[in-house]
Amino acid sequence: MPTSHLSGTTGSRLRIGALAALMFVAGANIDRLADISPAVQAQDTTLADQSSYATLEEVWQVIHEQWPLADEIDDQALVMGAAQGMIAALGDDGHSRFIPADDAAEFYDDSAGTYSGIGVEMDFRDARPRVMWAFPGSPAEAAGLKQGDTIMEVDGEDTMFATSTDVADMLLGESGTDVSVTFMPQNATASQTVVITRGRITVPTVTWRMLPGNVAQIRLVDFSANASSMLQDALAEIDAAGGEGVILDLRGNGGGLLAQAIGVASEFMDEGAVLYQQQNRDGTVYPVNTLGRDGAWLDKPLVVLIDRESASAAEIVASSLEENGRAVTVGEKTFGTGTVLTPFNLEDGSIALLGTALWLSPDGDQLWKEGVEPVIKVVLPTSVFPNRPADGPMPTVERLKDSGDIQLIAALRQVKSEMEGTAP
Repeated sequence: MPTSHLSGTTGSRLRIGALAALMFVAGANIDRLADISPAVQAQDTTLADQSSYATLEEVWQVIHEQWPLADEIDDQALVMGAAQGMIAALGDDGHSRFIPADDAAEFYDDSAGTYSGIGVEMDFRDARPRVMWAFPGSPAEAAGLKQGDTIMEVDGEDTMFATSTDVADMLLGESGTDVSVTFMPQNATASQTVVITRGRITVPTVTWRMLPGNVAQIRLVDFSANASSMLQDALAEIDAAGGEGVILDLRGNGGGLLAQAIGVASEFMDEGAVLYQQQNRDGTVYPVNTLGRDGAWLDKPLVVLIDRESASAAEIVASSLEENGRAVTVGEKTFGTGTVLTPFNLEDGSIALLGTALWLSPDGDQLWKEGVEPVIKVVLPTSVFPNRPADGPMPTVERLKDSGDIQLIAALRQVKSEMEGTAP
């Protein structure tokens, strides 16, 4: 029986090297916390019985009769394209999708927070993608890619106006294979081309550092396996280090596993708090609650950072913490994914990753296509990248200001006001 989970958008910032369509999170070994498999309805769902099926037959026939390179027609590719098109036509952008058999293993590997690729996180706010971060020890870092570098071509293919999925398709591949990357270093006038050998990458799912005033910034990259346990460890370390407030940074977090979303939220809210409401195909709605155990940070000041690429599980956690009165959200409106996904394994090894239920906010608001509006809206200029724990310690306010990350500055100001009891 298929297992349920949440999975993220292809968004503006993604880690190239895993399955981009998932923001590199998804999984096979998922605790089934809610049965979301759609009931088979007593209606005609056989494609052959649909009048519009004739259109597919006609297109198939025209291709085989009229395409000039008849010997090069790939029937399997045509079928795969039709399958991709059907799911794409649902309009669940960046979420429901068809995963070819060749990518299925990568899809399931991502649940462990590892993948095969070059190991960079990308920013798509400009016409061409830019490197936001090369993972430490990654092939990308070894090749000299740095923050701000603009990716011009991949294996000779221009990246102008390419989507995150497009670029990921260019860069993904088996460990040990090579990919040619042409990039323009920041503030340079000439591009460079490097050949990068793909490798296995371990994603640093949870990182943290102390900001000025005993406030910790925790960056949660995604909701892959063990995210909640790693968060729990980080919170224990923060508490031991004298942390008094936390900024939970979900910027660029494209989502992940349902079990991890529940686990993460449960670190900040009491037992029984409504994480989200699930609306099934038959229209029934029921709440999904936090776990019945004590969280590590239940009553201390908390602020959540979000942006337009925070999606799916990140949106669920952010909206839940906000609507339960547990945290103030700061940043930009989120992506707007509102479906709970189920992977259906097909006979040829491919996967139909399909939204089989809608999730609503704790207050019952539908966020599909709408997103989560932050309480404090702060838009980060495209010339500035989010500052993260991996960028190094932040011992002074002056250094934080120099980073230009006005979203992080606003979050720090908010959490300090809560610590001082002056928050509105």
